[in-house]
Amino acid sequence: MLVASSFFVAPLYAVPSVAVNVVEQAPLVQTVALNGTLRGKGDVDLTMGTSGKLAFVAEPGAVVKQGDAVARIEMLPLELEAAEQRIMIRRAEVNLTYQRQELERLKKLAKTSSAAANQVDLVQSQHDLALTDIELAKVKLKQIEDRMARATVVAPFDGIISKRFLLAGSDASRADKLVHFIDINNLEVRFYAPVKYLVYAEVGQKVTLSSGSFDNLQFADARVTAVIPATDSRSQTFEVRAKLLGDKNKGWASGQLVDVDFKIEKTAPSLLVERDALILRKAGVHVVKIQSDNKALQVAVAVGQGQGSKVEVRPLEQGALKQGDKVATRGAERLTSGQEVLVQQ
Repeated sequence: MLVASSFFVAPLYAVPSVAVNVVEQAPLVQTVALNGTLRGKGDVDLTMGTSGKLAFVAEPGAVVKQGDAVARIEMLPLELEAAEQRIMIRRAEVNLTYQRQELERLKKLAKTSSAAANQVDLVQSQHDLALTDIELAKVKLKQIEDRMARATVVAPFDGIISKRFLLAGSDASRADKLVHFIDINNLEVRFYAPVKYLVYAEVGQKVTLSSGSFDNLQFADARVTAVIPATDSRSQTFEVRAKLLGDKNKGWASGQLVDVDFKIEKTAPSLLVERDALILRKAGVHVVKIQSDNKALQVAVAVGQGQGSKVEVRPLEQGALKQGDKVATRGAERLTSGQEVLVQQ
């Protein structure tokens, strides 16, 4: 009796399946979280232009248009000085007229030897002095008129009075601080970054600032207007200034603390792979490259900075990894070089 038997031959091993991702090449952008302070670009302490008793000083919180009065001193003393000086000019002109007539008379007498030469010279000098007296008096009048023009302190731009140093009725001297005037319509953020990032900071690049609590967050974009390459031995930071873009000045205050996202971009492009593609071993870090024949190849890499879900890698062997190559992101932990794989679609 013959017994029929069936034999099933199982494969020696199953081909492992892997998920892959393409190696990208792009400039690496890293966001550095910093703290900054908002300031008006033209914030200034307005000072007295001349001495006198203050008749008016704008109150804190007052919105002042460009060219409008911020402070003013009493004009009567200056007006009296100007009137007195005009009288002095007329008096000097009267004296000059007399000296001119006297000089002409003596010159006629000198022709007939009726007047001594030294007498003519004396009157001539008096005439010249009278002429210079008029010029000096006119200069003095211009100085008084200049003080009168500076008796009213005007706003250099549209802004708001944030602080008042002197009140109306008090005496003030030239250069005394009157008010702190803020340029609320041209806010800029000023922040300090570690000096190691100086080579990445450029005028024109954008930064993002935010402030507020989780239920009332504020965001705004700003463009770098100044990079100040100066630091000290303790802080090792440099100052960056960035102006808020568009009409984003509303809702922000001068002196407000904000969070600044400062993006650092490498000039040379970097190879980027998914973080899941990295395989850490005692001997080092490697990725598994899937070649065109669906065979695995371990490529040793040095790991750089991260960017979101991706990370910068540099192959230890030049040319071993390039843009467009496929690397395994799942199922590659036990793969060896030359092993055949099944790529998941």
